[in-house]
Amino acid sequence: MSAVAPGPTKAMIDADPGVDLTPVWQRCHAHLVPDEKHLKLPRSQYLPCTACGGDKAFDIAAHLRFGPDIWVEQSRLRHCPDCRRFTLPPSLRQDCEARVPAAVGLPVTAVDARLWSAAPTFLNIEPTTRCNFSCWYCIGRHMVQADIEVDNFARVLDNFPSLKAIALVGEGEPLLHKGFFTMADMARERGIRVLMLSNGSAFSESVVRKLCESQIAYVSVSIDSVDPATFAQSRIDGDLARIWEGIEKLRRYRDSNGYLYPKIGLKGTLFTHTEDQLIEIAAEAKRHGVDLLESFQPLNPKTSYVNIYPAAARAELDQVERVARRIDEQTAQARSLLPSAVDFCAAEGVPASNVGRSNGMRAGCDEEWIYSLLDGHVTPCCQVKDVLDPAWNLFEHSMQDILANARYQNMRFNLWNGLFPAYCRGCSKTRPWA
Repeated sequence: MSAVAPGPTKAMIDADPGVDLTPVWQRCHAHLVPDEKHLKLPRSQYLPCTACGGDKAFDIAAHLRFGPDIWVEQSRLRHCPDCRRFTLPPSLRQDCEARVPAAVGLPVTAVDARLWSAAPTFLNIEPTTRCNFSCWYCIGRHMVQADIEVDNFARVLDNFPSLKAIALVGEGEPLLHKGFFTMADMARERGIRVLMLSNGSAFSESVVRKLCESQIAYVSVSIDSVDPATFAQSRIDGDLARIWEGIEKLRRYRDSNGYLYPKIGLKGTLFTHTEDQLIEIAAEAKRHGVDLLESFQPLNPKTSYVNIYPAAARAELDQVERVARRIDEQTAQARSLLPSAVDFCAAEGVPASNVGRSNGMRAGCDEEWIYSLLDGHVTPCCQVKDVLDPAWNLFEHSMQDILANARYQNMRFNLWNGLFPAYCRGCSKTRPWA
């Protein structure tokens, strides 16, 4: 009886350089290039390169095709910035073959790394950067003060035929735009649901009536505190009593005239001196007629925002993690008072969750929404206010052309894989505790 040959040892596996997939990668999509200047990954994410021996390689998620037609979905391959090769180390190949035995022994013949969400139906566009508040933490007060032109808004709708919902939200107060309801009606006439975020100060009798008549699905109002003086410290020029009065007016008109919409949501920003007030704010908001809880957030620590904060307020940044955790701890109880706005949108068929697909390796960004500045330029998220590429403009190009743009795809590829560029520094997804 012959002895059974021993299997490969770990040392043998580690010594095997694996398969060089660089030619396959270049043939399938050479335009997807891992950003060598990405923000540093967690130490555990850096791996040895089996091709050149470097120690700064990292894994990338992709669908791999073995042979003519055997696909192993969301597999991993390795990229090394030192030798710039894409490889399939033995351990990763073994994982593929364990998941799909039909792939055993077959060569890798194709790769598909375009795994981010690429069929958007939700647009977040800025109607204006003007506002009647002067909140010290709002980047909008440091942007060019302007309104989107209604004709350009119409071009956006023409260029985005798959659009199902639109949020008229930006760094200003949307109701200051004289053409707000014209734009809302244009969208509604195309079967597009309209949502908005307001500071709540402009809910006059005529505005309340138009909000209902235009069938705005959802209006979110920002409230940072139930104490008028504390509220005014952050919402500079804001009058909390007037905002409560406006919310009550909207709720009363809506209900007494038989309208189902808009539903009224609550969101806000909490600081070290208000971090324990979420439940109190939710209870007071419910008493004044708010229907839903959207979300609360700590002070935004992204670099682009930090630069506009007054020096006296920057000490808040050291406590962002703690405040975020206190918000998480209170949110479940607050939702016992006010139902989730996300759940409302899901029940209404409004694609507002924006969760996206995980890469399965590390924190990544898969924004399903499309974000546009008021000049039509598409950005990766609502917190990026710079024009990254003039070809990503919804006034001039269709959404499909933007989605097919090689530079746009490369941006989404890197964000989805958690290879964040410098403009993402400070985002919650790039912080160690995320």
